[in-house]
Amino acid sequence: MSATLFAASAVRAEPYVPASDAQVIERLPGGTDARGDRAMRAMRALLARRPADLDVAVRFAQACVDRAKALSDPRPLGQAQAALSPWWDAPDPPVPVLLLRATIRQRSHAFAPALADLDRVVAREPGNAQAWLVRADVQLVSGDHEGARASCAHLEGITAVLCVAPIDGVEGAAAAAHASVSAILDGPTIARDERLRAWAGTLAAELDERLGRTGDAEARYRASLAIDPFDAYTVAAYADFLLDEGRPQDVVALIAADTPVDNLLLRRAQAEHRLRSADAARSRAALAERFAALHARGDRVHLREEARYVLELEGDADAALALALENWSVQKEPLDARIALECALAAGRARDVTAVADWVVRTRLEGARIAELVRRVRAS
Repeated sequence: MSATLFAASAVRAEPYVPASDAQVIERLPGGTDARGDRAMRAMRALLARRPADLDVAVRFAQACVDRAKALSDPRPLGQAQAALSPWWDAPDPPVPVLLLRATIRQRSHAFAPALADLDRVVAREPGNAQAWLVRADVQLVSGDHEGARASCAHLEGITAVLCVAPIDGVEGAAAAAHASVSAILDGPTIARDERLRAWAGTLAAELDERLGRTGDAEARYRASLAIDPFDAYTVAAYADFLLDEGRPQDVVALIAADTPVDNLLLRRAQAEHRLRSADAARSRAALAERFAALHARGDRVHLREEARYVLELEGDADAALALALENWSVQKEPLDARIALECALAAGRARDVTAVADWVVRTRLEGARIAELVRRVRAS
């Protein structure tokens, strides 16, 4: 959610509507954009000359955070942290540093330290909307829905509605959440802000999907991607939708074979596996190398994706369940619950995910697929 208040570091193409599902729309922002690369190099060179300049450091660190988000790649976060090193361990860092440090910690799944930083920001600046939005995001992802609602209460207007809607969407009020987001998308205010329209469009698509409105969901995903075809989160969500709809060939068309985004390569690899494509072995090997590199760095952020990889592509349900449960101990979103339930059923260990099934029931999470998984777990 917090991405709407962050400036994009890459130069985007003009919005367009994909002509068909066969059109590849995923691209590497920055890496394939010479202007974006030049801007990053210029900022890096300026920072090298003026490492104690807070403004320069914050601008460069923000660009790195944006790139990490766009690519779902944690490596630029290390560059951001290095840029902020003169203030990183200070007893009282400036607010921009606290906000960036919280965001870096959030993306590294260090949720408790991230919340501590955000608490310091809002104590000093109670009206800091970005801090409240990031705080709500961290709380939602970690399963603290009540805390997330309290953070959203400090926001106003469209941002407040889009902050609350994902919480309603996992607490049995998906239809009401969808109505509020649709009202925003149909209103005149959001028309001037492409980032907000893309964010709201993807959220509406996910809610449509949860409500079983597959045609509407696809239209929303495609409209959102027409605004920002490089958004890795939306591409991944749309790819998951296509996989669920039994359309792996469209996933292969959607995601380039040489995508640098691990999350997207996983979706393509799953699609190739289901198609029994000649490229499946190559994608599987590439994913294995990338997960090995993450392990070498001690990175445990992509446990959810690794669980999917191990379950479907390696066929090791027990190992996949261990990864899914480790992920669940930190992150509690609908997809985290679904993967844990799927792994447990595949491993014949339904009892290991009783707490996950209870969470689905307690939150009143909607969706036919998740409901069927819970039913099967409880019947086992």
